[in-house]
Order: sequence, then structure tokens, then C-alpha cells
Amino acid sequence: MTHERITIVSSSNAAFAPHVSALFVSILENCSNKQAFFDFYVIDDNIDYKSKQLMLDTLVDYQASLHFLNINKKYFKNVVESDRIPQTAYFRIAIPELFRGKGVDKLLYLDCDMIAVTDIRELWETDLGKYTLGAVEDAGFHNRLELMDIDADSKLYFNSGLMLINVKKWLDEDVTKRVLSYIQNNPEKLKFHDQDALNAVLHDEWLPLHPQWNAQSYIMKKEVEHPNPKGEKLFEEARQEPCIIHFSGHVKPWSDEFTFPTKRHYQRYARKTAFAQKPIYKSNAVTYVSTPRYGRVVR
Repeated sequence: MTHERITIVSSSNAAFAPHVSALFVSILENCSNKQAFFDFYVIDDNIDYKSKQLMLDTLVDYQASLHFLNINKKYFKNVVESDRIPQTAYFRIAIPELFRGKGVDKLLYLDCDMIAVTDIRELWETDLGKYTLGAVEDAGFHNRLELMDIDADSKLYFNSGLMLINVKKWLDEDVTKRVLSYIQNNPEKLKFHDQDALNAVLHDEWLPLHPQWNAQSYIMKKEVEHPNPKGEKLFEEARQEPCIIHFSGHVKPWSDEFTFPTKRHYQRYARKTAFAQKPIYKSNAVTYVSTPRYGRVVR
């Protein structure tokens, strides 16, 4: 086994802190290389001190570190929002900027309503080649590129809940600035907000991944059928052997209303977090360590 260092980034407020912690535990518990070290980063949307300590305690016995990212909100003050998609949903656009000059060449962004059910190292080791990121096609089939009048070679539209990002290429091509510019200049086109803007700028620049890596609720619950047979075959493979389950529907697995069998995967790892165990705090206090352009990192 070789030493690996894997960078994972998510986003959370205080209410979602237990759930992103369950995601991190699921990743760690399924890693077969015990020499691998995981650097977890969380975009901090006003997470309270107690929740941060419980998040840190959750990881204290693993080969992992946890850092909190503060995004400079001034870059997002005029973005289009809705009840379901708040301003914080846009923060992922600036994530690579926080790693400028930090020696991080690649990172994996994951929404906090996800659970890994297998070793993610196969995903991590994906060769992105010429692409800015790897992602999974959105299962909603919204024809968004056409509706946004985007001239693209491929009409594929990705779900931004999982993005394996080539950090160097992203920074070299100033993707954050380009996406923010699109948001400011085309607010009327952004039905799906940050996801629309990312697709508008990065069309034809992303590598399609197997839907097993972002098995969205539409797929797992068989609520949609892919418009072509090859795609439907991949969907069925994702249903049979999901790698990362994305609880992308309105009702989440920590709700009593959620009764679909995939709930057990969430519960399995949620029980292993410090939020469920209510321990005495074992971790060190949270401290500020740096101040990059788009925000700062808290350790």
C-alpha cells in the first residue's frame, strides 16, 4: 500500500453538520488503503463552535484532518437565489481559488447530502487528461444548454453535486471569474443557478463519469428513464452497484418521511459520528491559519 493524500471539499451550515460528518465517515470507513490520508475541507456557512468540535471529534481516530473554509461573500452578493438554492450554493465556484499556491493539484467536491458505499480511490485516481473536471450527467434531463442558448458540441449537462476538479487547469483558465461573470450577465437564464452557470462556462470541458459516482435520487428511485438505451444501462448499473449515493431529492434520509431502502446507508454512518455518540470533546480548538483572496481557511 502506498501513502496517498486525498483532498475532499464539501459545504455545510450548522443544521447539515451531522450529515456532512456522516459523509466523511462513509468515505473513511470504505477506504481499503489504511495508509491513505484524507484532508477534509468544509465551506463554513455559520457553523457554531459546538458543531465544529463534534465534526472534529468524529474524525479524531481516522487518518484525516478537517479544515473550515470561509468564503468572501462579496463575490456573490447579487446572485439569483431561491428557497431551495440559497447564496451558499454558489460558494463551490470559488473553491479552487482557496487552494491557489497550496500545492493541491486535484480536489473532489461533494455535496453534503451524499454517502459513499465503496472505496472512492478509484474515482480519485481518474485521469482527467485535458478536462477541467469530471462529473456525472444530471439525471433531470433539463435541456439546459439549449435553453440557455449555449453553442456546444455536446448537449450533456452535469450535476454539480460531485466534481473532481483539476485545480491547476481551473486556476490557469480563470474559471471562477468566468463563471461569476456569466452569473452577473445572465441572471434570467439561471433556473438551476450555480449549476447552470458552471455548465454554461465548462460545456465540452468536463469528463463524463459513470453515474455510480453520483447516484442521484432520480436514478436510485427509478423516477426517470434515460432517453437512450446506453444511458439507461448505466443507470441500471448505478442502481445495482452505487458507489456514492446522492440524496438529491427534497426529502432527506435523516427525515422520518424518507422511507426508501437507501436510508440504511445513511443511518449506518450517521451512527458512527460524534453527533450520535455525544462524546467529551477530544480535538483541539478551531484556529485561523490563512487568508487567501476568496476567503480563508480555518483549521
